[in-house]
Amino acid sequence: MVKYFNNQTVEIKGIILMLLSQFFFSTNDTVIKYLLSTNPNGLNSLGEIVFIRGLVATLFLSFILNYYNKLNFKFLLTSKPLIIRGFIESLAGIFFFLGLALLPLAETYVLLNLVPILITASGAIFLKEVVGWRRWSAVLLGFFGVLVVINPGKLEYGYAFIFPLISAIFITQRDVYTKKIQNNFDSFQIAFMTCVMVTLVFGIQMVFNFQTISIKELLIISSSAIFLSIGYVCSITTIKYASLSSTSVFRYTIIIWGVFYGYVMFKEVPPFTSIIGSMIIISSGIFIIHRQKKLKLI
Repeated sequence: MVKYFNNQTVEIKGIILMLLSQFFFSTNDTVIKYLLSTNPNGLNSLGEIVFIRGLVATLFLSFILNYYNKLNFKFLLTSKPLIIRGFIESLAGIFFFLGLALLPLAETYVLLNLVPILITASGAIFLKEVVGWRRWSAVLLGFFGVLVVINPGKLEYGYAFIFPLISAIFITQRDVYTKKIQNNFDSFQIAFMTCVMVTLVFGIQMVFNFQTISIKELLIISSSAIFLSIGYVCSITTIKYASLSSTSVFRYTIIIWGVFYGYVMFKEVPPFTSIIGSMIIISSGIFIIHRQKKLKLI
């Protein structure tokens, strides 16, 4: 009995850390969206914003790695698997930030959270994994939810919805690739090289389209980097306390924060179709996670 309660306490710690990670990630995204919406250069300033944020976040994570005696620059900077994963993350980031700038926060997060659905579909199609009719039904229902959110008859935000969808595809590929390499690297090493690669990619974009950043914006970007770094730490640490099957569902809480920050910061009110579509996508994702847990796939 004591062992059961101890296990339950550990699981709760993992869930709390997952909830915190989604809060910090959404706070970081809100800060970036705010900067993009208030900077007179708009999207043209994205390279500088993400580059500066990346420098601060990389420095923060390097301190953590150094504390655990795992900061081996030669090993990390020449690791092909980490570089590939970081590059995939960078591509996902480019399309995510485009969606973040052009779409309401809540809609961006909803479309981004297609990942469990896309992973199931891609696993069946490309990896020949056995997917039963229940999960296939959930996949199809999830795609129907996307149509409801997009509302093709109206297209209030034009074709900007395609950006978070493309980002979700790259995130799916990133997660599939991570499964192949995760046993060879420490989680903080993966996070560190992800930050390095994203910073480099957006640094290249910055060089070709340089825009000035004010001191005030520099301080705001630095705070964003701290939020991002803490989110990384919480997200990675949760793995030590709880299984993926226990915490995956709680990733959807980022949508709640998206609705909250969207309304408070940008006066965004999700239309009825987006709410219905969101509920369909979330329900489909949760069902898939439940089935994978039951089948011991996660």
